[in-house]
Amino acid sequence: MKLFMQLVTTWLVVLLCSQQAIANEPLENQRLLSIAIALESDHPAAGGTLELALTMTPQQGWHGYWLNPGDAGFPTKFSWQLPDGVTVGEMQYPAPSQLLTADIMNYVYPGEFTLLTRVEIDSSVAVGSSLPIKLDISYLVCSPSVCLPEQQRVETTLIVGDGRVSEDRAQKFAQWRQKLARPLDAKGRFSVENGEFTLALPLPGSIESDNAHIYPVINHTIANNAKQTLSHDGDVLRMQTQAGDELGERFQGVLVLDNGVALSFEADKSERAALLSEAKNNRSDSSIKNTWLLGATAFFGAILGGLLLNIMPCVFPILSLKILSLTHQESEKDARSGAVAYTSGAVLVCVLLGGVILGLRALGHQIGWAFQLQSPAVIAALIVLMSAIGFNLAGLFEIGTMTSGSRLQDKKGPIGDFWTGVLAAFIATPCTGPFMATALGAALVLPAGIAFTIFAGLGFGMALPLLLVSFIPALRAHLPKPGAWMTTARRVLSLPMFVTVTGLIWVLMRQSNNDYVLSVLAAAMLSAFGLWMTGLWQQSQRRGEWWPAISLTLLPLLAVISWIPPTHASSQLEQKEVSEAVAFNQDQLSALREKQDVFLYFTADWCLTCKVNEKTSIDQKDVKEAFKQSNVVTMVGDWTSGDSKITEFLSQHGRSGVPLYLWYKKGASRPLTLPQVLTPSVLINQAGG
Repeated sequence: MKLFMQLVTTWLVVLLCSQQAIANEPLENQRLLSIAIALESDHPAAGGTLELALTMTPQQGWHGYWLNPGDAGFPTKFSWQLPDGVTVGEMQYPAPSQLLTADIMNYVYPGEFTLLTRVEIDSSVAVGSSLPIKLDISYLVCSPSVCLPEQQRVETTLIVGDGRVSEDRAQKFAQWRQKLARPLDAKGRFSVENGEFTLALPLPGSIESDNAHIYPVINHTIANNAKQTLSHDGDVLRMQTQAGDELGERFQGVLVLDNGVALSFEADKSERAALLSEAKNNRSDSSIKNTWLLGATAFFGAILGGLLLNIMPCVFPILSLKILSLTHQESEKDARSGAVAYTSGAVLVCVLLGGVILGLRALGHQIGWAFQLQSPAVIAALIVLMSAIGFNLAGLFEIGTMTSGSRLQDKKGPIGDFWTGVLAAFIATPCTGPFMATALGAALVLPAGIAFTIFAGLGFGMALPLLLVSFIPALRAHLPKPGAWMTTARRVLSLPMFVTVTGLIWVLMRQSNNDYVLSVLAAAMLSAFGLWMTGLWQQSQRRGEWWPAISLTLLPLLAVISWIPPTHASSQLEQKEVSEAVAFNQDQLSALREKQDVFLYFTADWCLTCKVNEKTSIDQKDVKEAFKQSNVVTMVGDWTSGDSKITEFLSQHGRSGVPLYLWYKKGASRPLTLPQVLTPSVLINQAGG
């Protein structure tokens, strides 16, 4: 009886509002909701599928309805007219909003929304065939005081071809797809007792659910207007509300979180006593499997990222010389022990850096990967060290530190190899951004044991080429024979080291003032002079041969790293650079994205990928012009010297370092994550979309 009365009330409201709308002359000759149809590809391939989008745009002050309209209204109806060989799937809806009026709960879209469905073309359809598609749509559109049923027909034509999808079309459909509910990977359980509906849904406790809401896919399975009480019990989300009249053995719903993320799920009926324990056990098993699967994926991603780091200018010379030094090894044992020592050093540094990050984050500090380069003192020490290595490779002095096959390095053996691995890993960590963003982001949220394995995988990947050459004699057989050419090779490999020094100096200029930079350069030159004198004294077998290097390196270095300069110069530079952009601020971001598109990116002066993207894409004239025409706001977060708010924001998006590029469409709560290697076309297409 209650359901019958609700249906009668709904149709009376629709009927009365319809009459009122018809009598309202300004509404007679115009659509209150416009519909645009779009195809993922204009020339889809036979035997394949593509997505079709319906963009529904109600006029200002009007709204459309979700799959389940709620207590009033009726769902949208679709009537397809399809040619032979073409089939369509179910319509998929983005997450709705709640509209409560006089204790009547409706599930609506107050603004533009896009529905998606999949279109399948049979393999028997010939290339070049024209396939007309017609769709009749019946829907209800309402304002706070008026409701009106409308009908429209939309049409499009498919021309069967190669299935090519343009970049801008792919990005637009990806944006629409992100707003759809994502299936939850585990079923829930529910029970009903004395009219109270209790749901236990497997969901990690780390996911915020304070302002979440569950929308029933089938109407009247729960009371739409009843209060929902949600709470987390470990990795189980518990929801209690009033049961509906149409609840059966299965409940289908969509959980919409406060950040706009929507998760679709199913739940089976269960006895109340076994409800929570069963859900917890199911989630526990699933959580363990998913955790280890994510950890394994991140581990292998870390190995690949570490392998790619070897092409960086600060690492490539070190690895090259270590591999070439194997040509001087007379025994397999020496070659292998050296490679193992190098690997141990690289792995140890990555694990220690990861441990420091995890420890500080556990204590409440917001810190991310490559944090060591946010300190001017560390930058100063690296400038001195890298300058010494560069001058050594260039032939200014020979003390064995980096000299392949030299007497001193042979004497050091695995100890020298170990410290070389330490150096390579320490200076390479800032370059991990484009290769390790996802893996390192996962490491910061996974259990500590798995996280340390991922950090170790990064160091192992860096050392992998040396390990392969050392343990596979056939690879060493292809190395060039020792000769005078190796001296020239060393001189050439000094150039990337000096390029690295130049980059570090530029970073230091951004973090400090001119006096401090000059002091560091003076310390680097004194160190090089001391090392040169040590090399000369070693050749003459003079006693106290190491004193010039020690005194002229350590004393100036200790002086510069103990004096941390003021940061006002950096702030002035930052203000100058962001004159055409907006400095990152979460409150301002929330306000801006409600009015216009926002391009938000995070950068650091020591991030090579960041600087390349800024130079080749973000700062391009045509990109800025496209942003201006589309009224796009650029917001930048500078992480050069560290910022806890930026670190926290990066963590929320599964990242532990930079770069990160996000695009917020107007009114959207969730951003689109752009590629870490940008092109001008990516940004221009986003602005035009």
